[in-house]
Amino acid sequence: MNRRSVSLTLQLSTLVALTAFAVFSAVGIYLYRSLAGQLQERDDADLVERAELMRHLLDETPTAAAIRHDPHRFLDSASLDGDVLLQMRRPDGAVLAANTGQLPPARHIVPIARRPAQADVTAASARQAQMRMLAVLGRVGDGEQVAVTLARPVADRSALLATYRWRVFGAALLGAAITALLGAMVIRRGLHRVTALAEQASDVSAQNLRARLDAAAAPTELRQLAESFNDVLDRLETSFDHLSQFADDLAHDLRTPLNNLMVQTEVMLAQERPLEEYQNLLHSNHEEFGRLARMVESMLFLARADHDEIALSLAPLDLHDELTRIADYFEGPAMEAGVNITVNAAGVVLADALLLRRAVGNLVSNALRYTPQGHNVRLSAAQEGQWIAVCVTNPGAGIAAEHLERLFDRFYRADPSRARGAGSAGLGLAIVKSIMTLQQGRVTVTSQPGGDTRFCLHFPLRAG
Repeated sequence: MNRRSVSLTLQLSTLVALTAFAVFSAVGIYLYRSLAGQLQERDDADLVERAELMRHLLDETPTAAAIRHDPHRFLDSASLDGDVLLQMRRPDGAVLAANTGQLPPARHIVPIARRPAQADVTAASARQAQMRMLAVLGRVGDGEQVAVTLARPVADRSALLATYRWRVFGAALLGAAITALLGAMVIRRGLHRVTALAEQASDVSAQNLRARLDAAAAPTELRQLAESFNDVLDRLETSFDHLSQFADDLAHDLRTPLNNLMVQTEVMLAQERPLEEYQNLLHSNHEEFGRLARMVESMLFLARADHDEIALSLAPLDLHDELTRIADYFEGPAMEAGVNITVNAAGVVLADALLLRRAVGNLVSNALRYTPQGHNVRLSAAQEGQWIAVCVTNPGAGIAAEHLERLFDRFYRADPSRARGAGSAGLGLAIVKSIMTLQQGRVTVTSQPGGDTRFCLHFPLRAG
């Protein structure tokens, strides 16, 4: 099921709005709790002050009966608007003055010898009404003790806090909406550079692979992406150039044997000829077909190697035995070319036997082609640091330095002194490079004009 893509601007704006709402809500909750604490502290301090006032009035009152005779002085001092509840009792429980019904019993009462404090104010409830309550003992003029209980309902404070709570919630929503709007404008402006990069990327095509993104002008967060995209374009351009060159070279190399086949056949069919000439034509055509077959087989091998479709059978191989076997195989062609093959090898390498023989065989075949008569092709193997080097060395005209880097490219033409003969498909060294890549190794070449040319296969040291 395909899900419809959502705008990045919308996603980021929503995220900014949610973040802003969370931050505003957290700040609002902090302010709400701070306000609630301050209101309670203020109310508790007010109850303490009123309790001390009640004690002072009791000191000025001669008897407890006087309180009952004139309670308004105490009731008015406790509260003019009824926001503070008051009860005054004798030790026997008789009510002397009150502006409310029965209050819940106090958890503790402050003795006469101690001044009340905010810590003495406790929470209480009566008839499902929450309140803050303070109880103290006082003394009238004749020495009789009077219990004074003050309480303040928290309903008004709760209503105030509820109103404040809704305002904080509304402010958080409004702030989040404003932040989302402004954030969307900023994000859209910030993503303008992304749009610019997309427009630059749209200019890239098969006919314009040289176009690149302006990574230097991209934001820091996108610079690495732009540089990586440019690296991809570099590789694509290089591969495309190689592919174009490969196609041109392939067409050229296929055209030569095909033209030979067509021309020779057309000439032969132009008139009656002796049987021997027809046989010679068939032999010549057979050679050209063999060349085409080797070229196709080499191209298939390279294609499979490029896609890692060749399975390796790694095994410990004695290099002296392997190189001796290869030297024996090329003994016949070497004798025909008037060249000797010598072997000086030691050690064991973990490699695929068939691929090793093919790679070294390709190098030996090239060496025989370019080694002057009476000279030697030297096969050697030895450990070099973390590598096992298998080398093929031959004297000759050498290879110019400017050709060494591209010597392993497919169908690459070096200087005329190294031109391929009719029996070469021009893919041997490319196959050698692919074989070494498959085995996590590498191939190197050094050459001195008029001196030795040395190809080395470097295999990594691995546990057998």
